[in-house]
Amino acid sequence: MPVKVTINIFSGRPNPELTLSDAAAKKMFDQLSFGKFKKKSAKSNPFPAGLGYSGLIISQGKKKLSKELPDDFYLSHDSVFAGETVADADMNTEMQSLIFDHLKDFKGVGDIKDFKKLMEKEVENYVKNRSVYVANHLKYYDKTLAEFLKPIRFKSCYCSPDPDLANWNGAFQGSNNCYNYGSNYRTDTFAQPGKASNNQYTSLASCSPAGLVSAKMGAISDGLVELPNNNNTCPPKGHLAALVIWPGVDFHWYRKGNTGKWSHKPGGTAATILDNSALPITDPRTANRGGYTQFCCFMQVIHGHFKVK
Repeated sequence: MPVKVTINIFSGRPNPELTLSDAAAKKMFDQLSFGKFKKKSAKSNPFPAGLGYSGLIISQGKKKLSKELPDDFYLSHDSVFAGETVADADMNTEMQSLIFDHLKDFKGVGDIKDFKKLMEKEVENYVKNRSVYVANHLKYYDKTLAEFLKPIRFKSCYCSPDPDLANWNGAFQGSNNCYNYGSNYRTDTFAQPGKASNNQYTSLASCSPAGLVSAKMGAISDGLVELPNNNNTCPPKGHLAALVIWPGVDFHWYRKGNTGKWSHKPGGTAATILDNSALPITDPRTANRGGYTQFCCFMQVIHGHFKVK
């Protein structure tokens, strides 16, 4: 299997991918320069688990053209991640070259001019906001995680999913997206709203595009229940989820756990308890959601009464 490069930018849609020839892959590997991999610690730069663009995923495949590099690793502009290890890096120039020099060859970008404008804005925003995310992550993550996982005698959302981040961040992390996590339904297919009910969305322009099928409508046809009057409260059956839209680009889901805490899973990356500012999520309506500016609705997910695909 040849080397594959994936732009990590979408949460609901599959990300753009590029398959490199051996020669192109070796040239790319020669451009990479970063420090020695070390085990992650509390002081390490955190993985960029946010919405929108945050780096590149490199998969060497079975050939393993570079024995010095891990089989699979994640390139961020300031760090490189591989499993439970991380290496320091300063690759802003190299990263932009890897993206924009090959942009026309990526599959899944749609209109190349529109996607280039989108990527230019996303890269700029990521680099500008990264230091704030790192500082807040180091300040809030451990405490927030302890509160998220803390057993309670009386569950505030009795029917909601357990705080099982480790389960979703295991072997099937990369093949399940925000819709899988939000509905607590593993498919290993990057589930799409409406696909299971043959009514997949035809537009991501807004929550309710005129004359077209939205992600919200697709989810409703899958069996999720819209709660137009809900105010961040757990339903009597099932659990509470929330849908947001990056207009014209993508969709994203959050879910409320049985301790009353919110979490989400940006695309194929790890499930997390923090928003794009690395702050705890008390309400997805007020969280920093990056480009996902439209809050669509809260939805009730009744276990056994829906199917996603």
